[in-house]
Amino acid sequence: MLKFIKIIALVTTIAALSACSKNEAAEQKTSAVPMEHMSHEKAEMVQAVGVITAIDTKGSILTISHEAIAAINWPAMTMGFKVADPKLLNGLAVGQKVDFELKAEGGNQVITNIKPKK
Repeated sequence: MLKFIKIIALVTTIAALSACSKNEAAEQKTSAVPMEHMSHEKAEMVQAVGVITAIDTKGSILTISHEAIAAINWPAMTMGFKVADPKLLNGLAVGQKVDFELKAEGGNQVITNIKPKK
């Protein structure tokens, strides 16, 4: 009988934890802007602010956790951006807050200018 009670307690705990994680996932999904509402070609040049989270010098990709970008209807998020010129990566460091400029290019946004934020 004690073994049966332990099994019931374990199953109940797992079910409760599963329900909690599903609720959190549902809340996160409803707060995100669907991809179809995010514009890639709306504006010619766009200004943005963010923090560098990774630098890929070989691929010329800068990963930035950026603030919302109203001009192209993007929420705050972390994503990788190709840089127009690999020289733009010179002097940048992970954790650095930056002002950067994006330009639509082939359905993607490419960093055309970036400066450390003072």
